[in-house]
Amino acid sequence: MTYPSFSKLLLLLLTLTALSFTSCDDDDDVLGIDLTDDGTLFMSSNTTGLVGVLDVNDNPLEVETFASAGMDADGIYYDDSDEMVFQVIRSNSTLVNYKDVLDDLDDPNGVDVVNTSTSDFTNGRGLVAIGNSQFVVAQDASAENNNTNAIVIYGFSENSGFTLAKTIPTDFNLWGLEFVDGTVYAVVDNSDSIAVFNNLFDTPDGQTATPDRYIRVDGLVRTHGIAYNEQDDLMVLTDVGAADSDSDGAIFIISNFSTRSNDVFAAADYVRIGGANTRLGNPVDVDYDPDDDRIFVAERLRGGGELLIFQSSATGNTAPIETIPFAGISSLYLNRD
Repeated sequence: MTYPSFSKLLLLLLTLTALSFTSCDDDDDVLGIDLTDDGTLFMSSNTTGLVGVLDVNDNPLEVETFASAGMDADGIYYDDSDEMVFQVIRSNSTLVNYKDVLDDLDDPNGVDVVNTSTSDFTNGRGLVAIGNSQFVVAQDASAENNNTNAIVIYGFSENSGFTLAKTIPTDFNLWGLEFVDGTVYAVVDNSDSIAVFNNLFDTPDGQTATPDRYIRVDGLVRTHGIAYNEQDDLMVLTDVGAADSDSDGAIFIISNFSTRSNDVFAAADYVRIGGANTRLGNPVDVDYDPDDDRIFVAERLRGGGELLIFQSSATGNTAPIETIPFAGISSLYLNRD
């Protein structure tokens, strides 16, 4: 029997190793998005008809995009079980989901819309998921909906899509939503407050929901974005100030949030980021990264739309560590397991 020489064996081994690495790269890295990494930020736009996707561990940071189901979109959520993005489409007042988003970013045919809800709201804003079987849309009052504020709840399954479950009116303007251990925190738009619902989903269809508690933040003008992280017990709120000013926005960071029972948070209860260096003018949404202690902000007015990134230790008139243009940015969601 003739055996291959050592040099041929070595060459064969090196070839197989190279092929193995090439295969992994093809499967796990699409247009700079590392599919094995859960640090991915998704962004809506209300002017461009694009969804932004950002690997937050890239250096340099570069936004990839795919076509949205509408030019004007807001609330956004990502479920990594099937690489599904859910998005509030204001253009036609529907909730949609896309599938295999990261895999299809480099597909010339684009990312597919898999399911579209019926049109059961108008002027939709925030979106929150309850597991992956219920989705909640915040409807802010407008002339289109007879000045009705409402929380619109959909059931969802991948096979049957979206099913309207109930519509629960509120007696205050809505924007951002957050869901934590059965409790819904809702931004009270045009105010310095958030509303707390302990048993919102027990409210019958069509019945106005009454908050169990209001939390007011001294020094905050008009809140929009809301993000809570249970791991660090940190609540982050954004302040858009005057809607037409690109210099009066702010971020309020409240630590040990779950341990606080006071209904009014004074300056001693929070850290505020604001001022000319921050580029905060109209920060409409926010998310927090506990792994890298960073705060991601959707700044809508500056430069036509910018993603601003701050260290969570920032205070006062501190400049962001990153400023990334994204036209029309209206909402964002960070995926971290």
